[in-house]
Order: sequence, then C-alpha cells, then structure tokens
Amino acid sequence: MGDSPVGALNFRDLGGLPAGPGRRTRRGVLFRSDTLQALTDDDVALLVDRLGLEVVIDLRIGDEAVQQGRGPLVGRDVTYLNAPLREAEPNDEPPARQALLFSLMHLEAPTSVLGSVIRAAAAFAGRPTVVHCAAGKDRTGLVVALLLALAGVDRAAIVADYLASGPNMDAVKARFATWPRYASHMATVAPELYMAHEPTIPGLFEALDGRYGGVRGWALARGIDEGLLDRFPALLTEPEAT
Repeated sequence: MGDSPVGALNFRDLGGLPAGPGRRTRRGVLFRSDTLQALTDDDVALLVDRLGLEVVIDLRIGDEAVQQGRGPLVGRDVTYLNAPLREAEPNDEPPARQALLFSLMHLEAPTSVLGSVIRAAAAFAGRPTVVHCAAGKDRTGLVVALLLALAGVDRAAIVADYLASGPNMDAVKARFATWPRYASHMATVAPELYMAHEPTIPGLFEALDGRYGGVRGWALARGIDEGLLDRFPALLTEPEAT
C-alpha cells in the first residue's frame, strides 16, 4: 500500500510547505483530493487506519454529493461536512480567466458558504482532514489556497501546489468521461477549464490584497473569529527540523 489512495487521482498531503522563516506545514494534518467516491478498501485502510483521517470536507454541491455518493468512507467513523461550492459555469471569458472569476465569485458572493468552509477547516486544524470536490482543482484549490495563506505559507508554494493538480487532470477527465454527470459538465465547458492555469492563484491574492488588505482581512470581514485566526498557523505548521 502506497502513501496515496489509488481510487483518488489528485490526492496529496499538504505538509512540508514553507511557511515563513524556519517553519513548514505539518505532515498528516491537511490533505486535498478529488472525489473520494471510488476509493478501494485498501484506500480506506490507508486513510483511516494509517493516516488517522478524522474529517472530510466535501465541497460538492448538495445534489452532486448525494447523486455521486460519499464512497466507502461512509462506513467508517469519520466526521463528514458537506459545504457546497458551486461548480464553474460556462461563459465567454478565456478559460484561464474563467477559473479566476470562479474564485472571485465565491470570495464576494454573500450566498457562498466559503467563509463557513474556512471557519470549519480552521476549527478542525491539527486533526487529520481532507478537503475535496470532484476534480480537486478549483473548488478545492480555492479553499486550500485560503487556508495555506492564513497559515502563513509562502505564496509561491501555494501557487506551486495549485499547479500540481495540472498533471493529474488527464486521468481525472478520462474518469469523468465515464460518469454521466461529469461527462455532461465537460461537454458544456472549454477543455482548457480543466487545466491548472498559472495566473489563477496570483489573481486571487491580488484581489484579496486590493479589496481586503490580504486574506486575513477577508476572513475577518466574513466574521471568522480573530482568536481562531491567531491559533490556526501554530496548528497547521511546525518548526523546520534542524
């Protein structure tokens, strides 16, 4: 059994990222992934028994999560939170711009649950948690970028993590082509929307800086407790080994 579940095609541990002078993100506490509905029994054993997974934050919209299912983790004692973020919808913008506009929409929309997602993930910090959507690229990428930024992770490392989803998208698209819901979505959007575009996360940070003075300002504007934000970096990061 390896370190990544074979039934998830875009899974990774977010440990080891530089988080300011002398600090790195802790391993084994925050993971990101594509959908977990196709996990094998061995995958479940890896996640729960070896990695100690306690929390699943599922960003798929309600009917999507119900229709596609939670997969075999439903049979294990793992806390499950469905925090629905809408999928990207087709429009006339270039695909790279569409990905950024998708993130900005959730950042600003009063009906988006993004603030609640970040509050919940920060409250679970330090407990092994996986954040996932369907492809694990944009909805998950947005949430992860905000969490890592709040933890003090270097922005270049956050961008690199987002781009790390790119090489996995061919396998994700091949799988989606066999699942009717996602095959239908792929048929309505430009193929490039399933790529990881380099300007997406820098554009997100530019908007956060310009509109809120940074990610912490956005979190405070969304009513996230200042004490929780103060505690969060120490729970997600640790000193580098000397």
